[in-house]
Amino acid sequence: MSEILTRNPRTDEVPLLKNLWSFVFGDIGIDAFFRLFFKPELCLVVEQNSSLAAMGYLIPSGDIKTVSNAAENEKFIKCAMIYSVGTLPEYRSIGLGTIIVNNLITLAGKSGYDAVVLCPSEDRLFEYYINRTKLRDWFYVNERLFSNLTAGNLSLIPVEISIDEYIAFREKLLSEVVHMRLDEHLFQYQLDLCKEFGGGLYRIGNSCAVIERQSGGNIWIKELLMPDTGKSIPNGNLDDADINKFLSSIAHIFPADEYLVRTPVKSGSGRRFGMLNLCGRVQKISADNDFAPWYGVAFD
Repeated sequence: MSEILTRNPRTDEVPLLKNLWSFVFGDIGIDAFFRLFFKPELCLVVEQNSSLAAMGYLIPSGDIKTVSNAAENEKFIKCAMIYSVGTLPEYRSIGLGTIIVNNLITLAGKSGYDAVVLCPSEDRLFEYYINRTKLRDWFYVNERLFSNLTAGNLSLIPVEISIDEYIAFREKLLSEVVHMRLDEHLFQYQLDLCKEFGGGLYRIGNSCAVIERQSGGNIWIKELLMPDTGKSIPNGNLDDADINKFLSSIAHIFPADEYLVRTPVKSGSGRRFGMLNLCGRVQKISADNDFAPWYGVAFD
């Protein structure tokens, strides 16, 4: 194998990084990401044969609320997210992505983070990272597809709200759930992604949601939180009738053939959504209720 060099990029290499990003992931969100998050010291590239072959980024993400129901005992674990790990096709299958991820995990610890998270883009990647890194399954999500909905229920009027309003309402609804407290920069990035096709941060009655229209026209509810979140929900899921009521209200402003909805779940149910590694100072995080840890918005 030819020589492989892992390093931080230089600021003058941003055009090269954007070209690599565009080739691997497309152009959506690229300018917003580099405006909001790019810091050379939190980015790693792999150089092979004097060419940039792979990249990955560490994003400050807020923290993980690890204890709930007793404000005086709340603990918050400072967290970073591994994001946009990509390799050019001609350099794949030789482990460059694994090199990037493992080095980003080390970098997170050296940079003062207590934990690092990753949301794999495909289910097969969970086992891939389990076998090659210290990341382990931790966040779970309930994901359901709804179709053939009829617009109705005008008693619930969707109201677009600010980032600060959404974060405050989100924390209220997740007060009994161990979860990621995502910071305002991540929600700003999500709003910039929504500008491509439509969507935003909404309050609908006593619920809140991150809504994004996809390029094909369908709707992703990337996070739907309702008043029952964190309470005793039958089978660990929010009731379909309540979700249908919610969706019929947003169908007036977001008509679509299909709606993909993500909600929190009870422990032991749902699908794998995100992975976690603790960076040394914190040895263990234990949930103190029956709900699986909730991540929330991912930029898939």
